[in-house]
Amino acid sequence: MLKNYFKIAWRNLLKHKVYSFINIIGLTIGITSFLMIALFVFDELTFDRFHNNSHNIYRVVEDRTTPDGKQMKIAMVSYQVSEKSKTDFPEIKDAVRIARFGRVNVSNTENTNVFYEDYMVCNQSFLTVFDFPLLKGNRKTALTESHSVILTEETAKKIFNSTNVIGNTILVSDRDSLPFKITGVLKAFPANSHLSFNLLFSESSLTSAGFKKFLNADWTSSTFSTYLVLDPNTDNHKLEKKIAKLVALNQDQHNKLKSSFILQPLKDIHFYSNDIEGHTGGNISYIYIFSIIGIFVLLIACINYINLTTARFVNRAKEIAVKKVVGASRENLIGQFLSESFVMTVISLVFTLIMVKYLLPFFNAFTEKELVLGVGTDYRIWIGILSILVIVTMLSGIYPALFQSGLKPYQLFKSKKSTGNGTLSIRRPLVVFQFSLSIIMIVATIVVYMQMKYINTKDMGFKKDQMVVIDINSGKVRRDAETIKAEFGKLSHVRDATVSSRVPGEWKNIPKVSVKASRALSPKGSEIYFLGVDDRFLKAFGIHLLKGRNFDASNPADSSAIIINEKAAIELGIKEPTEQLIEIPSADFDGEIETLDRPYMVRVIGIVKDFNFKSLREMVEPMALGHTNNPIQSIDYFTVNVGTGNIAANLTQMDEILHSVDPKHLFEYHFLDKQWELFYRQDQVRQIIFLMAAILTILIACLGLFGLATYTAEQRIKEIGIRKVLGASVSGIVRLLSKEFLQLVVIAVLIATPIAWGLMYKWLESFAYRINISWWMFVLAALVAIMIALCTVSFQAIKAAIANPVKSLRTE
Repeated sequence: MLKNYFKIAWRNLLKHKVYSFINIIGLTIGITSFLMIALFVFDELTFDRFHNNSHNIYRVVEDRTTPDGKQMKIAMVSYQVSEKSKTDFPEIKDAVRIARFGRVNVSNTENTNVFYEDYMVCNQSFLTVFDFPLLKGNRKTALTESHSVILTEETAKKIFNSTNVIGNTILVSDRDSLPFKITGVLKAFPANSHLSFNLLFSESSLTSAGFKKFLNADWTSSTFSTYLVLDPNTDNHKLEKKIAKLVALNQDQHNKLKSSFILQPLKDIHFYSNDIEGHTGGNISYIYIFSIIGIFVLLIACINYINLTTARFVNRAKEIAVKKVVGASRENLIGQFLSESFVMTVISLVFTLIMVKYLLPFFNAFTEKELVLGVGTDYRIWIGILSILVIVTMLSGIYPALFQSGLKPYQLFKSKKSTGNGTLSIRRPLVVFQFSLSIIMIVATIVVYMQMKYINTKDMGFKKDQMVVIDINSGKVRRDAETIKAEFGKLSHVRDATVSSRVPGEWKNIPKVSVKASRALSPKGSEIYFLGVDDRFLKAFGIHLLKGRNFDASNPADSSAIIINEKAAIELGIKEPTEQLIEIPSADFDGEIETLDRPYMVRVIGIVKDFNFKSLREMVEPMALGHTNNPIQSIDYFTVNVGTGNIAANLTQMDEILHSVDPKHLFEYHFLDKQWELFYRQDQVRQIIFLMAAILTILIACLGLFGLATYTAEQRIKEIGIRKVLGASVSGIVRLLSKEFLQLVVIAVLIATPIAWGLMYKWLESFAYRINISWWMFVLAALVAIMIALCTVSFQAIKAAIANPVKSLRTE
């Protein structure tokens, strides 16, 4: 019987090629869209879940109140928070500490392969708490010995061209002279982990007496990312209070901080860390939106199948009646219709898997994911795909099966069964819903595009085009910076060169400094951002000096001078720079407060026009430009303003200049405008997803309209024939058949407009500098939807209008 079902289903598919093609295309688009979005959502929702004990692992977050009353959350705490808590509180089963201490040169012993890598240290519990897959080495002992290191499979190949490196050693610059022994090699681990690294050094490698003294007394620093493994029955809130009390009792009374502690579940880190200093993660709201879009596209594809199946009902009525007369039961007919749906779904799923295979590389490229669909894919994905096969078969086939199999034979022979009003009334809201979502997606695409265009063209207050930023990665280069800068200036096509501690659009931490002016200027202290710059900085970046003067390279006294922006001038109550004396007692490095050995006394010599040194999501804040010779932060970058000539040749020459000073220096550079684009990378991804969603929803909506137009034309075929006999024109009939569908699209426009406006206004609120939502955006979206709907409906309407009326009226 099943074999017969599938044989008949296959014959029907071949007999009605146009309908079959439309159904297969619609289902393929729906399933492909759903599967791609499902892979993305699954990857996001399983962040950090590959660790077997992930439900019992918590990150310690400090909720700190600064002396000036500002509250901040920091995901790094002091050494003793984990060390002492583990011994004092039995509910803590284990603890992991990870610390980053800048970047270092890493090489093999022959120095044939040299790379810059983060110097990250962790304690021996790292591999026993986290389940990063170990390719070679002993998980329990790999991070126990002093001067031991584990590295990823990729890094091992990069340095040694092999993964058989256990027992080999690597050299690390700027650390002690002893080589580090490789004790473990990690397999490539899932990309959906908030922990990302290439090498991990053992914490026991930090052997200096000074550092050990620091660790023993460290109750206040923000140095270590700390993870605790808790007993499943632990009351987290009580433990948080215990840790806060322990830290408060042991802090130096003179440097006591007002802090509380939060135990953040490992599984929450990706989505719920955006209020933590220096952290960005996923956005759970977009996961909901993309999930809804994926489900909607799949559901509409199924409903379009129903539309086209019921539209063809008149043509299949007598076939069903004959089967019933010769003894077919309702169960037999249900099995037949579900078999047809199953065959259609299987074919669509095969095309889907082919499309996903070829689309995933492009999808990964713009989402910056590493999604795969193959034999090694998580078994839950394959269970989901099989579930899709069953669900789509049932969703698309059950209504036609139940509806058509339940009719009486005499009704089917006489074709008297009315299927018009009830079914059509269900479809009208569906079309409105389809086009409402389509219009929302179109408006979203337009708004995001215009905001990105505004961001790219807005005057930032400085030049970012043709600016090459070169990292300073060694003491030799830093000491000879003036000589190197002068050599850069001699190169052809180089317009200017400058050195600074940070640059506008900085991806690292820009420190803030506490500022105390005289009470006549500002009765309360302030906190402002700080950059160390040279006398060429303003000219190279095109920053406008409003009042006062620039730094003078020939004047050593300018090492105690600062230039402030307009916001800082207002904050400090300075209208004219007359060398007002300002005291800077401390600096804040991403929550790490460092008190200077003695207050840095500076004079205000100039005021510059405000410039955006951070993302346009944030307002311009007070900024001080200090001299490169300052006690707060040393220089870290050369920035070279290059022309449009042979940039590659200039870069090669710059590399040679740096190597002439330090042969071990690795040349690292980037273009500033490209770095700024990274601020808005996720917004650009969303723009593409909205655009693709708009295209898909419109396409699916058009298939739905086509099914509805086909259904209507079938039901009104005799009416059209009579109208033509009585003299109706083709254009008049086309208008008649198109009118009600265009009305539905207009209703969709009225529904979608306020929803789209509210959603996009909310999105734009995340930008301090943004466009205004204009009326033409909604008009354009509406016109696009109406034109597409009109083209879709007109095809079927014209076909019905030009049909021979004699043929339609000949039979009852």
